[in-house]
Amino acid sequence: MWLKKTFIQNAVNQETPDPFFVWFNSTRMHFYTHIKDEVKGISGQDFYNDAMVEHDGHVGQLLKLLDDLHIANDTIVIYTTDNGPHNNQWPDGGLTPFRGEKNTNWEGAYRVPALVRWPGHIPPGTVSHEIFSHLDWVPTLMAAATGDYSNFDRRADFKDLLKQDCPADESTNLCETYLDGYNQLPYLIGKEPAQRKEFIYFNDDAQLVGVRLDDWKVVFAEQLSHGFDVWRDPFVKLRLGKIFNLRRDPYERADTDSNNYNEWWSRRAYFLLPANTFVKKFLGTFEQYPPSQRPFKVDLDKMVDDIIDKLPE
Repeated sequence: MWLKKTFIQNAVNQETPDPFFVWFNSTRMHFYTHIKDEVKGISGQDFYNDAMVEHDGHVGQLLKLLDDLHIANDTIVIYTTDNGPHNNQWPDGGLTPFRGEKNTNWEGAYRVPALVRWPGHIPPGTVSHEIFSHLDWVPTLMAAATGDYSNFDRRADFKDLLKQDCPADESTNLCETYLDGYNQLPYLIGKEPAQRKEFIYFNDDAQLVGVRLDDWKVVFAEQLSHGFDVWRDPFVKLRLGKIFNLRRDPYERADTDSNNYNEWWSRRAYFLLPANTFVKKFLGTFEQYPPSQRPFKVDLDKMVDDIIDKLPE
């Protein structure tokens, strides 16, 4: 916390202060939760609630600093998290009304709260049900920092800005970054409709397990296990994807709880075609802009194959 406060103060105290970015990546609320003696019992509940109250105080310190420095009206504050909760760690973990949890294909793995404050620009109390990805924050914040609200659409302008600071040796491929983010600033300030209409679902092994187009979601691979077994058991690939309407069935219960799901699915099977077409187009972007790295995973079969390939014939 001290480092974050010092950085903000130094940025503001420059003769010609430039826009600054601070990411307060708190260890709260990630398991395992350990709290100080003076925090115990502060919530009247248990240790997890006590830690949440302490975390709330940390956020309050940063907001107070913005007020004390008289920059609150010129500062965008975003409060969010990176993934759905670890239900399997309860009570040392959050809960979600959505199906599943982190490292599944279900909405509970991806749906997270997001609060945004920008006085004088974003109307207070606004509630949004539009699709918004963390990938959208980079072009959105860059548009705000430059004052060019309508620019930075999709990827092109961000890529051009990267090239301005690219080293002569581009072996790192930094300058070839393909950002799947939208500039959502015009939407946040009420000038234009939301830009994002799609979302690609990847699991922790970088398997593409689903796609959402507007209200419709197709699941290509599903995690059938529960609890900690979602980390132990493999995803089940589906020959025909499951279809969900996330407006009518936001908790994805129709395939397990409805007597009529298969008939409902068969009357909407046509949606698999545009979903597959969209995914194919998306994957085609990897030819020009391949992923910068592979995800970490323990794959013993691959380890054995790699060793065998290196053996003399």
